[in-house]
Amino acid sequence: MKFVWTLSYVCSFLHILRGEIFSSVYKLSILAKEEGKLLEAFKKYVTIQNNDQKSVSFELQRLLNDLEPPVSQSCQDPKYAENPINAYHLIGRFVYKWPVVFANILCEDCELDEAALHLNMTYQTVNANIDYWPDDYDVKASAQALLRLRIFYYFNIDEAINGVLFGEHCQPLNPSQMIKLIRIAADSNMLHEARLWCEALLRKLQFSSHLDEYINEVAILRLLATIFNKAGMVGRAADILVPLTQSEVKVEMVCHMSVLFRTQRNRSRTPQELSELYCYLSNTSIPYYKGKVEIVNLQPVIYLFHDVISNDEAAYFRNEATKKFERSVVLGDDGKGFRTDKVRVSQTAWLFDNIGIVKRATRRVGLLTGLVTTSSTNSSNAEPFQIVNYGIGGMYNPHFDTLNSDERLRSVVEANGLPELKGTGDRMATWLYYASFVLFLIVNKYIHLPIIKP
Repeated sequence: MKFVWTLSYVCSFLHILRGEIFSSVYKLSILAKEEGKLLEAFKKYVTIQNNDQKSVSFELQRLLNDLEPPVSQSCQDPKYAENPINAYHLIGRFVYKWPVVFANILCEDCELDEAALHLNMTYQTVNANIDYWPDDYDVKASAQALLRLRIFYYFNIDEAINGVLFGEHCQPLNPSQMIKLIRIAADSNMLHEARLWCEALLRKLQFSSHLDEYINEVAILRLLATIFNKAGMVGRAADILVPLTQSEVKVEMVCHMSVLFRTQRNRSRTPQELSELYCYLSNTSIPYYKGKVEIVNLQPVIYLFHDVISNDEAAYFRNEATKKFERSVVLGDDGKGFRTDKVRVSQTAWLFDNIGIVKRATRRVGLLTGLVTTSSTNSSNAEPFQIVNYGIGGMYNPHFDTLNSDERLRSVVEANGLPELKGTGDRMATWLYYASFVLFLIVNKYIHLPIIKP
């Protein structure tokens, strides 16, 4: 499963904030590569200790045994972090395992020999290269993203926990990792997902050799009952708890809760609607240049243009974007400033029409749509390209691109110092370039109404 990069023309939401990891596949890839350096330094430390006949604690040896197989794979596979389950593993190792390694070797009371100093230097280097060390926030967000992907793409949970996701191999999930995922789902009110993963864990546990006194069938059934109870399904919760003995579960676990499972309805198109969707060749201002157009929706109107961006152009946008990524933001209260929000999970970069390849991409939009796409530092009919890199389960909740008011647009422009949009009308169209495999790179362009004369 790959993730989405998008390029779009929108107002300049540039803002510097916390260096979270989960929202960018690009940052996750750097994390995976740098982790290999930590593993090599850790292995060197253990080897030197053994050669010098110094004791290595059981915990450190266990951590090395746990870390070596997945890290050896992740640092050598450039596509490792593109898999959402691998990414969940990757972030989890940085949050829960590497800090334990450092705490045991680089503690204040520990005597730092040459091997420990080398590990410390490697840690400092890696910490500088990744800019930001992941924390619980990233673990929770990566878990929520994986759960959202399950909802939208409906992948097989049993296959996923055994190491196969979207037909590609990944790291399996052990019971401890699944319990963490289930608790995050329940805490996030993703109750149906929590139930499905909990039931999958019960099935897996029958064939698992995982040793943990706190993870057993009774503990998982109690967790499942709690999920049903939280969803307001008290009867189902009671049915699960009844077979258990009084010493294993307390009656007070069954209580009332108002959160209910949400259902969705899919509306299929009628034959009349389908008959109005078709493909055609459109004329442009260049006689020999035709647009390959497909009408894919009528309300709202959505056109799909085929074969409009080259691989080299897509690569250019992607490469330039990686130098400028910052956390995506939304318009602040009363149109003043910008802020992060959980409704939008991604990283953003901006490219203006000051380079030939960018100018050509902008002009092509005008050719194919017949819309004016000129831009300048004083007034514009279109906004700069926005490249958006969606990390694992990256998203942007349904929203309107337009501000629905020229007056509000002017207020936003003045409040946030956007001279290139001064005197411009509200947004009237959104252009999206799909520039690589399965939504990995999209190029958006917001086009405005004609410039308003003062």
